[in-house]
Amino acid sequence: MNWAKRYGFRISAGVLIFFFLRLGHSEILSEFFVFELIDKILLVYTVGVVLFLWEVLDRVFLYFERKKYDYSRSGDLLKAILILTLLTFPLVVMASGISEFYIKPSLNCPVYEEAIYKEIGQGQIFAWLIIAARIIQLNAVQSRQLEQDKALVQKELLQSQYQNLKNQIKPHFLFNSFSVLQSLIHVNPAQAEEFLSRLSKMYRYILESREESMSTLEKELEILDHYLFLLRVRHEERIEVSIDVDPSKNNFFVPTLSLQMLVENAEKHNRFSKSEPLRIHIFTEEDYLVVQNQVSKKGAEVVSTKVGLENIRSQYDLQSEQSVIVIENDQTFTVKMPILSRFRLT
Repeated sequence: MNWAKRYGFRISAGVLIFFFLRLGHSEILSEFFVFELIDKILLVYTVGVVLFLWEVLDRVFLYFERKKYDYSRSGDLLKAILILTLLTFPLVVMASGISEFYIKPSLNCPVYEEAIYKEIGQGQIFAWLIIAARIIQLNAVQSRQLEQDKALVQKELLQSQYQNLKNQIKPHFLFNSFSVLQSLIHVNPAQAEEFLSRLSKMYRYILESREESMSTLEKELEILDHYLFLLRVRHEERIEVSIDVDPSKNNFFVPTLSLQMLVENAEKHNRFSKSEPLRIHIFTEEDYLVVQNQVSKKGAEVVSTKVGLENIRSQYDLQSEQSVIVIENDQTFTVKMPILSRFRLT
């Protein structure tokens, strides 16, 4: 709504409020149509009060917007109404007092003591109507924005799932896996068979779950176990992974392949050796699944795109109101993922 429409609407609302109040104060209906000097002054005054009150409400609603009030939540809605009522009531009382005790007496208009209480009550009702209309409008805008954001996140989620699938099946990883498998066939056939079995299970899960954004923690740990076996065969004792997960959380949900992605990131971005292995700790902490690894960065030649972590964040944006927590310092890199008992989309 542009400037002319916005203020044109507000002035019109002020005029309608004035005539409603004028009708309420008229003892004889015919007097309603007698538009004298007092009526003209009170009309201008009423419109001015409405415009001022509306401007004040605009500033308060901007404050609510910065504080990210969600009017679909009863808590935020009640808090907003209470604050706005506490703010508008003194203004209505002051405006009614000026009208009844200053403007009307100065124009020799009769003043009735009980009229001010009636005017305050009617004025506050109109203030509530303005507040209600604004909240309904903002709630509709928030709902439309939420739907747009959800559609965008869904699109990004599908793209991230497709990109994640391509990343997991990338030729470089397969080449390394098959190279390890080829060497194992000659020196340790039994381990080669186990290696091939786990590799096939892992990729079968990747292919079968490409349409699923969330998986149970139990299933993710099972697939992570296959992935860790491949890493141990390839890197031997250079990577140490400890897992301490509360079994009661096994049927809760985390983003599909998120554990594998975080372990792969730790392997990709850190130096490790037999004397200084890469240590990764996976554990539960209240309602979070925590993946923490020591930091020993390879150097500037490895550039982090943070695509994997952003994909995980995007999935939580779609599925839940909870967010991923990332803590990074010189010693450790920690990612805390909420463990969800339920989620919005399947």
